[in-house]
Amino acid sequence: MRDEIVWCCYTNGRKRVGRMHQASFVSDGFGPELPDHQKFALWCENMEALTCCVDITRAEERPFSAFVHWADYSNVRVTRFGGTFSRIRRSRTAISRGPDDDFCLMFHRGEGTLVVDQVGRETALSSDRAFIGTNGRPADLRSDANFSSTTLTVSRERLLPLIGNVDDLLIQPLDERRAVVAHLRRYIEISVDLLRDPHDSELDSHISTTLLDLTALALGARGDAAQLASMRGLRASRTQEIIAEIDRHFADPDFSVGQVARRLDLSPRYLQDLLQDTGSSFTERLLECRLQHAMRLLTSEQGDRLKISEIALASGFNEISYFNQRFRRRFGETPTQCRR
Repeated sequence: MRDEIVWCCYTNGRKRVGRMHQASFVSDGFGPELPDHQKFALWCENMEALTCCVDITRAEERPFSAFVHWADYSNVRVTRFGGTFSRIRRSRTAISRGPDDDFCLMFHRGEGTLVVDQVGRETALSSDRAFIGTNGRPADLRSDANFSSTTLTVSRERLLPLIGNVDDLLIQPLDERRAVVAHLRRYIEISVDLLRDPHDSELDSHISTTLLDLTALALGARGDAAQLASMRGLRASRTQEIIAEIDRHFADPDFSVGQVARRLDLSPRYLQDLLQDTGSSFTERLLECRLQHAMRLLTSEQGDRLKISEIALASGFNEISYFNQRFRRRFGETPTQCRR
Protein backbone atom coordinates (compact mmCIF):
# COMPACT_ATOMS: atom_id res chain seq x y z
CA MET A 1 0.00 0.00 0.00
CA ARG A 2 1.00 3.64 -0.48
CA ASP A 3 0.27 6.87 1.37
CA GLU A 4 -1.57 8.09 -1.72
CA ILE A 5 -3.44 6.02 -4.27
CA VAL A 6 -4.96 6.73 -7.62
CA TRP A 7 -8.71 6.45 -7.24
CA CYS A 8 -11.94 7.08 -9.05
CA CYS A 9 -15.43 7.71 -7.73
CA TYR A 10 -18.80 8.91 -8.91
CA THR A 11 -20.67 11.96 -7.60
CA ASN A 12 -24.13 12.52 -9.04
CA GLY A 13 -23.26 10.07 -11.78
CA ARG A 14 -20.04 11.85 -12.82
CA LYS A 15 -16.70 10.13 -12.64
CA ARG A 16 -13.88 11.85 -10.78
CA VAL A 17 -10.24 10.78 -10.59
CA GLY A 18 -7.61 11.92 -8.14
CA ARG A 19 -4.91 11.12 -5.60
CA MET A 20 -5.51 10.87 -1.86
CA HIS A 21 -4.44 9.42 1.46
CA GLN A 22 -7.91 9.77 3.01
CA ALA A 23 -11.44 9.51 1.62
CA SER A 24 -15.11 9.27 2.51
CA PHE A 25 -17.68 7.92 0.09
CA VAL A 26 -21.39 7.41 0.75
CA SER A 27 -24.27 6.29 -1.43
CA ASP A 28 -26.13 9.52 -0.63
CA GLY A 29 -23.80 11.20 -3.12
CA PHE A 30 -25.62 9.61 -6.05
CA GLY A 31 -28.47 11.35 -7.78
CA PRO A 32 -31.89 10.60 -6.23
CA GLU A 33 -33.23 9.66 -9.66
CA LEU A 34 -31.02 6.56 -9.86
CA PRO A 35 -32.67 3.24 -8.95
CA ASP A 36 -31.15 1.20 -6.14
CA HIS A 37 -29.50 -1.37 -8.41
CA GLN A 38 -27.58 1.36 -10.27
CA LYS A 39 -26.54 3.06 -7.04
CA PHE A 40 -25.33 -0.30 -5.75
CA ALA A 41 -23.26 -0.96 -8.90
CA LEU A 42 -21.63 2.49 -8.76
CA TRP A 43 -20.96 2.21 -5.05
CA CYS A 44 -19.28 -1.20 -5.47
CA GLU A 45 -17.01 0.24 -8.16
CA ASN A 46 -15.91 3.01 -5.81
CA MET A 47 -15.54 0.62 -2.91
CA GLU A 48 -13.22 -1.58 -4.94
CA ALA A 49 -11.13 1.39 -6.06
CA LEU A 50 -10.66 2.61 -2.48
CA THR A 51 -10.19 -0.61 -0.53
CA CYS A 52 -10.05 -4.37 -1.02
CA CYS A 53 -11.68 -6.22 -3.94
CA VAL A 54 -14.72 -8.13 -2.62
CA ASP A 55 -18.00 -9.53 -3.97
CA ILE A 56 -20.94 -7.89 -2.21
CA THR A 57 -24.53 -9.15 -2.04
CA ARG A 58 -27.15 -6.51 -1.39
CA ALA A 59 -30.11 -7.05 0.93
CA GLU A 60 -32.81 -6.66 -1.72
CA GLU A 61 -35.64 -6.23 0.78
CA ARG A 62 -34.10 -3.01 2.16
CA PRO A 63 -33.53 0.36 0.41
CA PHE A 64 -29.90 0.57 -0.63
CA SER A 65 -27.57 2.58 1.60
CA ALA A 66 -23.82 2.29 2.09
CA PHE A 67 -20.72 4.15 3.26
CA VAL A 68 -16.95 3.75 3.42
CA HIS A 69 -14.47 6.02 5.22
CA TRP A 70 -10.83 5.24 4.51
CA ALA A 71 -7.38 6.49 5.57
CA ASP A 72 -3.82 5.32 4.90
CA TYR A 73 -1.07 5.82 7.49
CA SER A 74 2.41 4.86 6.25
CA ASN A 75 1.39 1.41 4.97
CA VAL A 76 -1.31 0.78 7.59
CA ARG A 77 -4.88 1.32 6.42
CA VAL A 78 -7.99 1.97 8.52
CA THR A 79 -11.51 1.69 7.12
CA ARG A 80 -15.05 2.15 8.43
CA PHE A 81 -17.51 0.38 6.18
CA GLY A 82 -21.17 -0.58 6.18
CA GLY A 83 -24.46 -0.79 4.36
CA THR A 84 -27.56 -2.80 3.57
CA PHE A 85 -25.63 -5.96 2.67
CA SER A 86 -26.31 -9.58 3.54
CA ARG A 87 -23.06 -11.16 2.37
CA ILE A 88 -19.48 -10.15 1.53
CA ARG A 89 -17.01 -12.58 -0.01
CA ARG A 90 -13.34 -12.42 -0.80
CA SER A 91 -13.72 -15.00 -3.57
CA ARG A 92 -10.97 -16.36 -5.81
CA THR A 93 -12.32 -14.07 -8.53
CA ALA A 94 -12.04 -11.07 -6.22
CA ILE A 95 -8.52 -12.10 -5.21
CA SER A 96 -7.54 -12.25 -8.89
CA ARG A 97 -8.90 -8.70 -9.37
CA GLY A 98 -6.88 -7.35 -6.43
CA PRO A 99 -4.27 -9.86 -5.24
CA ASP A 100 -2.63 -9.25 -1.87
CA ASP A 101 -2.07 -11.23 1.32
CA ASP A 102 -2.49 -8.40 3.82
CA PHE A 103 -3.91 -9.17 7.23
CA CYS A 104 -7.22 -7.53 8.22
CA LEU A 105 -8.23 -7.04 11.84
CA MET A 106 -11.98 -6.38 11.78
CA PHE A 107 -14.27 -5.10 14.53
CA HIS A 108 -17.92 -6.03 13.93
CA ARG A 109 -20.03 -2.94 14.67
CA GLY A 110 -23.42 -4.11 13.38
CA GLU A 111 -26.44 -4.97 15.48
CA GLY A 112 -26.83 -8.55 14.27
CA THR A 113 -24.59 -11.61 14.24
CA LEU A 114 -21.68 -11.77 11.80
CA VAL A 115 -20.69 -15.27 10.66
CA VAL A 116 -17.16 -15.50 9.25
CA ASP A 117 -15.74 -18.47 7.31
CA GLN A 118 -12.09 -18.70 6.23
CA VAL A 119 -9.31 -21.33 6.09
CA GLY A 120 -11.84 -24.02 7.05
CA ARG A 121 -12.80 -22.25 10.26
CA GLU A 122 -16.09 -20.58 11.12
CA THR A 123 -17.00 -18.23 13.93
CA ALA A 124 -20.07 -16.17 14.87
CA LEU A 125 -19.47 -12.69 16.24
CA SER A 126 -21.80 -10.45 18.20
CA SER A 127 -21.44 -6.67 18.08
CA ASP A 128 -18.05 -5.20 19.07
CA ARG A 129 -16.29 -8.56 18.71
CA ALA A 130 -13.18 -8.72 16.53
CA PHE A 131 -11.14 -11.24 14.54
CA ILE A 132 -8.15 -11.24 12.22
CA GLY A 133 -8.35 -12.56 8.67
CA THR A 134 -6.27 -12.40 5.52
CA ASN A 135 -6.93 -11.02 2.05
CA GLY A 136 -4.84 -13.80 0.55
CA ARG A 137 -7.36 -16.60 1.17
CA PRO A 138 -11.05 -16.88 0.22
CA ALA A 139 -13.41 -15.64 2.94
CA ASP A 140 -17.17 -15.50 3.42
CA LEU A 141 -18.95 -13.04 5.76
CA ARG A 142 -22.70 -13.25 6.33
CA SER A 143 -24.86 -10.99 8.50
CA ASP A 144 -28.49 -11.17 9.59
CA ALA A 145 -28.60 -7.34 9.84
CA ASN A 146 -26.95 -4.40 8.08
CA PHE A 147 -23.18 -4.69 7.78
CA SER A 148 -21.04 -2.31 9.82
CA SER A 149 -17.35 -2.77 10.59
CA THR A 150 -14.10 -1.02 11.36
CA THR A 151 -10.99 -2.62 9.89
CA LEU A 152 -7.24 -2.24 10.18
CA THR A 153 -5.28 -3.63 7.23
CA VAL A 154 -1.54 -4.26 7.46
CA SER A 155 0.90 -6.11 5.22
CA ARG A 156 2.22 -9.53 6.12
CA GLU A 157 5.76 -8.14 6.06
CA ARG A 158 4.93 -5.57 8.74
CA LEU A 159 3.02 -7.87 11.12
CA LEU A 160 4.93 -11.16 11.03
CA PRO A 161 8.06 -9.78 12.78
CA LEU A 162 5.81 -8.81 15.70
CA ILE A 163 3.51 -11.85 15.76
CA GLY A 164 5.14 -14.85 14.11
CA ASN A 165 2.09 -17.13 14.48
CA VAL A 166 -0.54 -14.81 12.97
CA ASP A 167 -1.81 -17.50 10.58
CA ASP A 168 -2.62 -19.70 13.57
CA LEU A 169 -4.87 -16.93 14.93
CA LEU A 170 -7.02 -16.50 11.81
CA ILE A 171 -10.78 -16.27 12.50
CA GLN A 172 -10.31 -16.70 16.25
CA PRO A 173 -12.30 -13.99 18.11
CA LEU A 174 -10.24 -11.56 20.16
CA ASP A 175 -11.06 -11.28 23.85
CA GLU A 176 -12.93 -7.97 24.04
CA ARG A 177 -12.57 -7.99 27.84
CA ARG A 178 -8.86 -7.20 27.49
CA ALA A 179 -8.21 -3.47 27.87
CA VAL A 180 -5.79 -3.38 24.94
CA VAL A 181 -8.47 -4.71 22.54
CA ALA A 182 -10.88 -1.94 23.54
CA HIS A 183 -8.05 0.56 23.31
CA LEU A 184 -7.19 -0.61 19.80
CA ARG A 185 -10.82 -0.28 18.70
CA ARG A 186 -10.99 3.31 19.95
CA TYR A 187 -7.67 4.19 18.37
CA ILE A 188 -8.75 2.84 14.98
CA GLU A 189 -11.95 4.91 15.19
CA ILE A 190 -9.94 8.03 16.00
CA SER A 191 -7.56 7.32 13.12
CA VAL A 192 -10.41 7.01 10.61
CA ASP A 193 -11.85 10.38 11.65
CA LEU A 194 -8.63 12.34 12.18
CA LEU A 195 -8.46 15.59 10.17
CA ARG A 196 -5.31 15.53 8.01
CA ASP A 197 -5.01 18.73 6.05
CA PRO A 198 -2.22 19.21 5.17
CA HIS A 199 -0.69 15.75 4.94
CA ASP A 200 1.68 15.21 7.89
CA SER A 201 4.17 12.39 7.20
CA GLU A 202 5.62 12.45 10.73
CA LEU A 203 2.20 12.15 12.30
CA ASP A 204 1.28 9.37 9.86
CA SER A 205 4.37 7.39 10.82
CA HIS A 206 3.58 7.93 14.50
CA ILE A 207 0.00 6.67 14.08
CA SER A 208 1.13 3.70 11.98
CA THR A 209 3.62 2.59 14.63
CA THR A 210 1.01 2.92 17.37
CA LEU A 211 -1.57 0.89 15.44
CA LEU A 212 0.99 -1.86 14.87
CA ASP A 213 2.04 -1.89 18.52
CA LEU A 214 -1.54 -2.09 19.80
CA THR A 215 -2.34 -4.80 17.25
CA ALA A 216 0.66 -6.83 18.38
CA LEU A 217 -0.46 -6.56 22.01
CA ALA A 218 -4.07 -7.42 21.14
CA LEU A 219 -2.91 -10.55 19.29
CA GLY A 220 -0.75 -11.70 22.20
CA ALA A 221 2.79 -10.60 21.37
CA ARG A 222 5.48 -12.05 23.63
CA GLY A 223 9.02 -11.17 24.67
CA ASP A 224 10.83 -8.11 23.33
CA ALA A 225 8.06 -7.31 20.83
CA ALA A 226 5.50 -7.11 23.63
CA GLN A 227 7.75 -5.02 25.87
CA LEU A 228 8.50 -2.53 23.10
CA ALA A 229 4.85 -2.33 22.06
CA SER A 230 3.76 -1.70 25.65
CA MET A 231 6.19 1.15 26.14
CA ARG A 232 5.70 2.71 22.73
CA GLY A 233 2.17 1.84 21.62
CA LEU A 234 0.17 2.69 24.73
CA ARG A 235 2.03 5.97 25.19
CA ALA A 236 1.44 6.86 21.56
CA SER A 237 -2.25 6.00 21.72
CA ARG A 238 -2.61 8.50 24.55
CA THR A 239 -0.96 11.06 22.27
CA GLN A 240 -3.52 10.37 19.58
CA GLU A 241 -6.38 10.85 22.03
CA ILE A 242 -4.93 14.28 22.84
CA ILE A 243 -4.68 15.19 19.15
CA ALA A 244 -8.27 14.08 18.61
CA GLU A 245 -9.41 16.35 21.46
CA ILE A 246 -7.62 19.29 19.82
CA ASP A 247 -9.26 18.49 16.48
CA ARG A 248 -12.70 18.45 18.10
CA HIS A 249 -12.44 21.59 20.26
CA PHE A 250 -9.93 23.96 18.60
CA ALA A 251 -12.71 26.45 17.71
CA ASP A 252 -13.31 27.17 21.41
CA PRO A 253 -11.31 30.38 22.17
CA ASP A 254 -10.91 29.27 25.80
CA PHE A 255 -9.65 25.78 24.93
CA SER A 256 -6.60 24.92 27.06
CA VAL A 257 -4.16 22.23 28.11
CA GLY A 258 -5.94 21.99 31.44
CA GLN A 259 -9.27 21.12 29.81
CA VAL A 260 -7.74 18.29 27.78
CA ALA A 261 -5.82 17.01 30.79
CA ARG A 262 -8.99 16.84 32.89
CA ARG A 263 -10.98 15.10 30.15
CA LEU A 264 -8.32 12.43 29.63
CA ASP A 265 -7.31 12.16 33.30
CA LEU A 266 -3.70 13.20 32.60
CA SER A 267 -1.42 15.75 34.19
CA PRO A 268 -0.79 18.87 32.05
CA ARG A 269 2.96 18.23 32.18
CA TYR A 270 2.61 14.62 30.98
CA LEU A 271 0.26 15.81 28.22
CA GLN A 272 2.84 18.35 27.04
CA ASP A 273 5.58 15.72 27.15
CA LEU A 274 3.52 13.39 24.95
CA LEU A 275 2.92 16.10 22.36
CA GLN A 276 6.57 17.12 22.32
CA ASP A 277 7.35 13.60 21.09
CA THR A 278 5.41 14.46 17.91
CA GLY A 279 7.51 17.57 17.28
CA SER A 280 4.74 20.08 18.08
CA SER A 281 3.65 21.55 21.39
CA PHE A 282 0.03 21.91 22.43
CA THR A 283 0.07 25.61 21.49
CA GLU A 284 1.64 24.95 18.09
CA ARG A 285 -0.78 22.19 17.18
CA LEU A 286 -3.79 24.19 18.38
CA LEU A 287 -2.70 27.23 16.36
CA GLU A 288 -2.19 25.12 13.22
CA CYS A 289 -5.69 23.63 13.52
CA ARG A 290 -7.21 27.10 13.86
CA LEU A 291 -5.26 28.53 10.92
CA GLN A 292 -6.10 25.61 8.65
CA HIS A 293 -9.78 25.94 9.53
CA ALA A 294 -9.66 29.66 8.76
CA MET A 295 -8.03 28.96 5.40
CA ARG A 296 -10.74 26.44 4.53
CA LEU A 297 -13.45 28.98 5.36
CA LEU A 298 -11.76 31.76 3.39
CA THR A 299 -11.55 29.59 0.28
CA SER A 300 -15.05 28.12 0.55
CA GLU A 301 -18.45 29.26 -0.61
CA GLN A 302 -19.59 29.30 3.00
CA GLY A 303 -16.84 31.79 3.85
CA ASP A 304 -17.99 34.23 1.19
CA ARG A 305 -20.88 35.21 3.45
CA LEU A 306 -18.66 35.85 6.49
CA LYS A 307 -16.57 38.82 7.53
CA ILE A 308 -12.88 38.26 8.28
CA SER A 309 -13.60 38.88 11.96
CA GLU A 310 -16.36 36.25 11.92
CA ILE A 311 -14.03 33.71 10.32
CA ALA A 312 -11.39 34.45 12.95
CA LEU A 313 -13.92 33.91 15.75
CA ALA A 314 -15.27 30.72 14.16
CA SER A 315 -11.69 29.39 14.04
CA GLY A 316 -11.00 30.00 17.73
CA PHE A 317 -9.31 33.43 17.62
CA ASN A 318 -10.69 36.18 19.84
CA GLU A 319 -8.29 38.92 18.65
CA ILE A 320 -8.45 39.92 14.99
CA SER A 321 -4.99 41.58 15.02
CA TYR A 322 -3.37 38.40 16.36
CA PHE A 323 -5.27 36.31 13.80
CA ASN A 324 -4.07 38.52 10.92
CA GLN A 325 -0.48 38.39 12.17
CA ARG A 326 -0.35 34.60 12.58
CA PHE A 327 -2.22 33.97 9.34
CA ARG A 328 0.18 36.05 7.27
CA ARG A 329 3.19 34.46 8.95
CA ARG A 330 1.82 30.97 8.23
CA PHE A 331 0.57 31.41 4.65
CA GLY A 332 2.49 34.44 3.34
CA GLU A 333 -0.72 36.38 2.56
CA THR A 334 -3.34 38.25 4.50
CA PRO A 335 -6.77 36.66 5.07
CA THR A 336 -8.30 39.16 2.62
CA GLN A 337 -5.82 38.17 -0.11
CA CYS A 338 -6.72 34.50 0.38
CA ARG A 339 -10.44 34.91 -0.21
CA ARG A 340 -11.88 33.01 -3.14
